[in-house]
Amino acid sequence: MKLLLKIILVFLFSFLLTENSSLTTSASNSENELLTGFETLELSKIIDYRILRGLDSITDFYARQKGFSGNVLVAIDGLNVFEKSLNYADPLRKTPLNSSNVFQLASVSKQFTAAAILLLKADGRLDLDDELVKFIPELPYKGITIRHLLHHTGGLPNYFYLIDKYWKSAQHPDNEDIIDLMARYKLPAFFKPGLKYDYSNTGYVMLASVVERVSGLPFSEFLQRRIFSPLGMKQTYVYSTAESNSGRQHLDGFRALKNSYVRINATKNNGPVGDKGVCSTVGDLFIWDQALYSGSPVPAVLLEESFMPAKAANGTEIPYGFGFRLKTVNNQEVVYHNGVWEGFRTNFYRYPASGNTIIILNNTSTRVNHEMVTDFETLFNNQPKADYTKMLVNILIEEGLPAAAEAFTELKSQYKEATINLRSIVQVADFLEQSGKPSLASQFYTMVSLMTEKSDI
Repeated sequence: MKLLLKIILVFLFSFLLTENSSLTTSASNSENELLTGFETLELSKIIDYRILRGLDSITDFYARQKGFSGNVLVAIDGLNVFEKSLNYADPLRKTPLNSSNVFQLASVSKQFTAAAILLLKADGRLDLDDELVKFIPELPYKGITIRHLLHHTGGLPNYFYLIDKYWKSAQHPDNEDIIDLMARYKLPAFFKPGLKYDYSNTGYVMLASVVERVSGLPFSEFLQRRIFSPLGMKQTYVYSTAESNSGRQHLDGFRALKNSYVRINATKNNGPVGDKGVCSTVGDLFIWDQALYSGSPVPAVLLEESFMPAKAANGTEIPYGFGFRLKTVNNQEVVYHNGVWEGFRTNFYRYPASGNTIIILNNTSTRVNHEMVTDFETLFNNQPKADYTKMLVNILIEEGLPAAAEAFTELKSQYKEATINLRSIVQVADFLEQSGKPSLASQFYTMVSLMTEKSDI
């Protein structure tokens, strides 16, 4: 009844505004009628309230019933509409999490290593089909190209084995130390370059080493200069226990036991970087996510190739681009990567067709991240397929009331299953009026009256 009364009042209000006049377009709005970024975000939250309510329910369930501790960010249509910190930064001390907490990204770091390589290609400093030995000639692995390493088809041996067996120093090894071990012990490659896919941390350590040798900068400084600082990713950095000047700001990782946790101390395997080592927040990762749509700092043409699958020598398609895994969920392409490292579990999922993003950062070994991602995807895909509320709101804001009215009429005549959430339209109008946008608000009120006249919504 409250909604019905509101609609009646809206109808009377809009009738007084529009009687004996043509529909007002957005072109007549004054400059102060333009939406701010905050207002655009709030409108999106009004329209997507069903999804936000579902996200809240899912995350609370995993925090309370599954022991999840971490930060979650979900973007819809490129807008950060949901961000939440759940449980503890330190579960032993019961220190609560907040959105500024920094996490070790584990293998989600690989996309930044790949981006650094692409920046050097854009600079004309290397080519993706250059051989690795062109830049690191002491290695005994001819025929392996930069492209092979990006796609995990190089076949390099596991550097963790070399550290565990041969590294005796108390000082943790860095990337150059890994190169020395590989050159000295000459472990055989697993297979001929390009023959097949084999996920390789060694390959990405070598890529980071190429960045250092070509640029003349430490890998951490290269990323800071070329990606993190230009994008304003102020809480993102590369951490290596081999670098004495590495300022640690990120959380500890924890191993989850049945009824408690154990703090995990950094090991000598935290010296090498490129396969891991980038530390960041959900907010900074969202900045990076949006930058991947802009073609800056990495040129768009190179990013397109980053999101394309590779092919093995036998023609088998490999669902891995340059630092990104690739798959399809409900006929929608997904560009993503997961990470697991010493108590950290991380997920970075992008849905380019919809502009949606899921970022989950967890600093415990609790294995629930993938379940959360699946539940989020299910929530997205279970929304009413024929709900055109957001489309109609966008048309009215961007093109004006006549275009929105025409779109509504066409929807009702040609798509009988089309639905529009009238309650959301009213709430949008109310919000705009309260935000000092009377002209734009009046157009939404008028739209409501037109909808109630022409429809049984």
